[in-house]
Amino acid sequence: MSMHYLFLNLEFEVRDRKLKALKANIFTSADAVKLDCEDLDGHKLSNETLKVALTSVPAMSVRKLVIVRRAEKLTEDNLTLIENFLKDATENPVLVLEAARWDSKTELKKNIRARVNVMAGAEKEAPASAFHMMDALSKGETVEALKTLKDLVTAGDAEEMILGAMIWKWSNHVKGRVTAAKYKKGLLILQEADKNVKRSRFPQREQAIEIALVKLSLLLKA
Repeated sequence: MSMHYLFLNLEFEVRDRKLKALKANIFTSADAVKLDCEDLDGHKLSNETLKVALTSVPAMSVRKLVIVRRAEKLTEDNLTLIENFLKDATENPVLVLEAARWDSKTELKKNIRARVNVMAGAEKEAPASAFHMMDALSKGETVEALKTLKDLVTAGDAEEMILGAMIWKWSNHVKGRVTAAKYKKGLLILQEADKNVKRSRFPQREQAIEIALVKLSLLLKA
């Protein structure tokens, strides 16, 4: 039986309780917890940091505990490293992946899920995306679109990725539904936003996207 875990969609209280129980089974003192428990963020986690966490030896305990929060944000390189770690069937460190969602259609995530103990909470709604944001904009729901943008940025989505999805949506779903002139103006607005993001022309990079959303909203309503 695997000693490693995937906490999927767990409520905070449930997750906290399970982590406390796991720490109590692994560690014998508060000092051991401080020295031999690593808490990592899966968003923009470097492969080197993850590799060190999975290969370094414990200081005071028989085993280490490595917790990776927001594991849904792990890169393909991160996931490959974790898959290889699990294939070796090592019991040290104990690995806990915490994720709001886990797309098992991808081969790496499917293989990882098969090698860990899954503790899943109630299924949640699909997270908002830039596509949902553009759908709201098309319906004239500008405030909702801006709120979705804020949620995406807070969740760690890169501005370049958001803009890429916006351009794709405009090119594939808006084209043909508005006049050629409006379509072209919309592309120019998005291209301007892309330049502003890349050149960091605003204190916060997402401000370039906010401006683009407002301009597109006014364009669609004109």
